Amino acid sequence: MATITYGGTGAVASTDFKSVKWVGKTKSGHAVTITLTNAINLGNVDWTFAEKDDVVPAVTFEAAYTNTNTHISDTTEPWTIEVADGVSAGAGEIILGSGLFYIDDTVVALTRGGGSFNVARTFREINADDDMGAVKDRVVITESRASITINMLTMLTRVADMYAGISTT
Repeated sequence: MATITYGGTGAVASTDFKSVKWVGKTKSGHAVTITLTNAINLGNVDWTFAEKDDVVPAVTFEAAYTNTNTHISDTTEPWTIEVADGVSAGAGEIILGSGLFYIDDTVVALTRGGGSFNVARTFREINADDDMGAVKDRVVITESRASITINMLTMLTRVADMYAGISTT
């Protein structure tokens, strides 16, 4: 029987950036899709082995911007949340925790404990003397990092897709 061998390349390749998404639904059955474009896992291979337990690494992908000019007028963040039309207020808005994680339109694997989505932003207030607090039109976003974390129960056939700088032989 042949084996697959994974090893470190020592470099980040353009193929290490993936489209990552979570597809789930609301309690009323409407589709919800969260997508990160140009996402990369900047984390390390970190697997915990414990007797009588399964290995469930948390793999976090962070969306990357494509523009290199910080003064460009297009500051669109590299993530989207799509909600099917027809979602109603109240219980219809409850997002169920179960769903599927995809990398480049392929379902990733089984999960345990699902995952999470986070947009961590840093805001800067442009203050003037005698301001009592934040002032409308003088608050700017200085940093935004969107990430999806997947708690993966199975991943051995996708190791090279999960981590940057890994090759398969």
